[in-house]
Amino acid sequence: MTNATAILCADIHIRADVPKARTDDFHGSMWNKLGEILQLAHNNGDCPILVAGDLGEKAEWPDWLEARFIVERMKYPNVEILVVPGQHDLPQHNIELLDRSALGVLDSAGMIDVLIDEWSSFDRGKIQICVQPLPYGQEMVNWPIENKPSNVFNIAMIHQLIIEGNTADWKGQSASPALDLLKKFSEYDLILSGDNHKPFVVEYEGRLLVNPGSMMRSTADQISHRPRVYLWWAETNECSVHYLPIKRGVLSREHLEQAEDKTARMEAFVRSVKNREELKLSFEKNMEIHLADNPALKPVEQKIWASME
Repeated sequence: MTNATAILCADIHIRADVPKARTDDFHGSMWNKLGEILQLAHNNGDCPILVAGDLGEKAEWPDWLEARFIVERMKYPNVEILVVPGQHDLPQHNIELLDRSALGVLDSAGMIDVLIDEWSSFDRGKIQICVQPLPYGQEMVNWPIENKPSNVFNIAMIHQLIIEGNTADWKGQSASPALDLLKKFSEYDLILSGDNHKPFVVEYEGRLLVNPGSMMRSTADQISHRPRVYLWWAETNECSVHYLPIKRGVLSREHLEQAEDKTARMEAFVRSVKNREELKLSFEKNMEIHLADNPALKPVEQKIWASME
């Protein structure tokens, strides 16, 4: 086939620490996967890499992590990386604080292109790709331009929890079914979504919603997850999965068993806060869910995230 128009990915989660579930050289694996994505783009005529949010695990990176990212990225200087910010990329989950983040630094240094609110475009031969960025906190919107030429393809890049079917992953989950978005926003040829770490592709009337899932396996429940990216061809609006290399037996449940033992000793407290079928071990994720169900004033929410960071 001809070179792909773009590489589709999301939830890269570059991070300085090592997840408790990992027993291997986590950072080595992380840089190898990032390198493979860059190599894949280079092999496809230096096509751009589109990242639908959460390039990083935290909004602020230590200097050594930024430096290492730049070293790996500059091995392929002709490959563009277009990023829509996710909540993990933003201090206090606030888009107005982007300039204080690692994402803002890398954008200013020309290492990545951060897309925020205004649509942008790039050319691939005779084809023009128009991108509508929808960072964390922004809902899907209609494409602002009518009468699209035949050589123009519209993409929405969104960081919002979207699920493959109609069944939520846990009771009380606030998520949008992929098919509903494809039906409602028919002017987009492709919707690229991030935030949901489970990969899937949904097609409707020749249009696609692609949710690549996370680049790394960071929790014990991802033991069956196969990290991947997708190659996308605009001319036919088709995508092809590209699996990233993994090693077996590098995930452990030991930390979960210790946590479960501690949880058993705090059973009364657990019952008071467990309002969904599955208790998540991420306090930050629980806070996101709580604030979604119980909206607070913006200054209060910002203070919550600032104190957590």
